[in-house]
Amino acid sequence: MRLRYKSSLFLILLLMVSCIALGVGYKKYLFNKSIVVVDGNITINYANGNKFKAKDNQIINFTVTNNSNQEETFYIKLSNVYANDAEYTLKGLNDDLNIENILVSSIVTDQITVPANATQEYEMTINNANKENYSGEIVVALSSKISKTFADIIKENNVIKEEPLTSFSESAVENEGLIKNNTEEGTIYYFRGNVDNNYVLFADNLWRIVKINEDGSVKLVLNKLIETNSSYENNENYNYAGSLIETALKDWQSVYLANYNNLIASHKFCNDNLITEGSEYYAAYDRLSKNYIPNSNCFGDVINSNIGLLTADEVVMAGASEKENTSYYLYNSEITSNYFTMTSAKINNNGYYPYVVTNNGSLSSSSLGVESLGVRPTINIIKNVSAEGKGTIDNPYNLLDI
Repeated sequence: MRLRYKSSLFLILLLMVSCIALGVGYKKYLFNKSIVVVDGNITINYANGNKFKAKDNQIINFTVTNNSNQEETFYIKLSNVYANDAEYTLKGLNDDLNIENILVSSIVTDQITVPANATQEYEMTINNANKENYSGEIVVALSSKISKTFADIIKENNVIKEEPLTSFSESAVENEGLIKNNTEEGTIYYFRGNVDNNYVLFADNLWRIVKINEDGSVKLVLNKLIETNSSYENNENYNYAGSLIETALKDWQSVYLANYNNLIASHKFCNDNLITEGSEYYAAYDRLSKNYIPNSNCFGDVINSNIGLLTADEVVMAGASEKENTSYYLYNSEITSNYFTMTSAKINNNGYYPYVVTNNGSLSSSSLGVESLGVRPTINIIKNVSAEGKGTIDNPYNLLDI
């Protein structure tokens, strides 16, 4: 009896271990199982699944087949991504697509055309040098789901002007509207003056539209300061990258924007820190405080991020000067603290001076970077998203997920 009992117990334990092993294997198999999705006239075959979760580097393969007799367009999106400093490369194996970027939730491609009755192959390689857990999913869908982008709607709701009404040496106190400007990378459209139709309700906060970027994404600035003040630097670092204020912004983003990462683009932010050797003034000081010529090009370090600060050039283009201005859209009577920009003004024996926006709406170069001042975030909304609303305070734009 005792021998038979031991044998039975052994069999039960063996069966339990086998079930656990099969369960783990089955879960892994489901995660990497081939998935075929039909979206209108295109069929997407995710050869090893469209979800990814790992610590090591990973390769994801998928194909897009056009089942119709006319060409179709689609886009590729990364969604629900959780990663820390992972990067990816997305390549078309039979077209010229080649994208390298950090691994974040975003629309990663413009519209891609697939010819009639053709199949295109793609490979995404994820490189994760720090070996921390990362996860997310890749989504391919027809572009026809977006009839008008957010940028299209903004331009339709405004009369586009070729030049501002006032010079950049003076404050813009009237509603000068949406103004077109050419840059090295294309065309932007920026709001200037006492604008009343650039409000956006996003992530339960009110924002103001700063500009439409060259790639069709839209830059927003929070209509207030975040709850926590921050100094810019700590006497050792005069750049935005690695600064105390960068940490404060990312901490705020992780709390208030975590559920909206799929609509926020990883975009170029300009840390304008170009300085002539032997001079105490950065290039921006001559440009903005002497010659009054703001520029949309970047003359310093370009930082790819989901969140950042305004540049001093953007503040001037919005309507600020070195004089008080309480009649342009960046001014808010509820903002009682000066707040930093990403643009450097000067450095001398007293310390480092970034440009700041004062609580009376002026642009100033008189605050040291070690001072604890306000923090006003800016973000960029992905280009392939639409919106509803008119942009007014009573009917602000609301973004529509795709």
